[in-house]
Amino acid sequence: MASFVVLTRLTSEGARRLKEDPGRIAAVNRQVESMGGKIVAQYSTLGKYDFCTILEARDNATLMRIEAEISGLGTLQMTTSPTIEIDRFERLLKMHPYRTEPYRWQTSAWARVVRRAGRYWTSTRYVKRYCKPLTIEGQDNLAGFKGPAVVIANHSSHLDSPVTLHALPERIKGKIAAAAAADKFFASRKKRVWWFSLFSNAFPVHRGGGTKQLEYPLSLLRRGWSILIYPEGGRTKTGQVQKFKAGPAIMAMQAGVPVIPIYIQGLRDVMPKGSREPRPAPVHVRVGKPVSLAAAASVPEGTALIENALRELAGLPPHHAHAPAEMAAAGATAGGN
Repeated sequence: MASFVVLTRLTSEGARRLKEDPGRIAAVNRQVESMGGKIVAQYSTLGKYDFCTILEARDNATLMRIEAEISGLGTLQMTTSPTIEIDRFERLLKMHPYRTEPYRWQTSAWARVVRRAGRYWTSTRYVKRYCKPLTIEGQDNLAGFKGPAVVIANHSSHLDSPVTLHALPERIKGKIAAAAAADKFFASRKKRVWWFSLFSNAFPVHRGGGTKQLEYPLSLLRRGWSILIYPEGGRTKTGQVQKFKAGPAIMAMQAGVPVIPIYIQGLRDVMPKGSREPRPAPVHVRVGKPVSLAAAASVPEGTALIENALRELAGLPPHHAHAPAEMAAAGATAGGN
């Protein structure tokens, strides 16, 4: 659960209604909690704002929905800010600055030519060296498909992207960009941050950065590019498929493109999280059929569809369908490495 400070100012209409019915405060609080929020503390304040509320919510998407619903009543205005624990804040102060914007040249014609020419030396040779044997099934599911699409895969290793791209046909991987954690791959202490952008077409994503982080990949999807992203938000420590974030579903639904699920088995044995040196091991890749989210009524529903599609490839049972109220409150943003 994430914590937020919510500052509320009543409109003139809101002040009138509250004076007539002081019980409205409790009614609004119950509405907030019905949408997935949890009120930790609440105060009446003097000055610019009338109330200060400490609120817990699952993620930014849940908070955004709460803010939209409550503000829509027309009786109050809300200003929300996420909170960071002091020890984490101290760690952030010690972090090296990192690039937050993609390079303008990444999608240029010359960058695409260099990327394809260097693919063997920067990616393919490592796949062949360490994935022994490498078996890929389901590539026929993409027969005739040209994209664009949101490509998703489970995330257990830094070799996930090379293997995922290796499994895709040239017509897709020749025009695809990959989301990568900005603090991991684009930190200023790294001398060649441009390397990932040139040879992997990686673009920086700030962890927990909210829906603003989706603007660039959405612009690419609308220009005919595909996006590679890991819905779990980070590499698994257990090897199990983790709960999906909502970013991939949001992108697919807003851009009107399908999602291609890919399940990779064995890379955690090749290069698990925390390992610096890969070691050869068998790797098996299953490519699923493109999943359309056109019929999804909400982002949580779309997220459940693609999560269950990947779980099916992994041979795992689907998650139980959410009740309507739960689905309305669920959701999150996209992730990196």
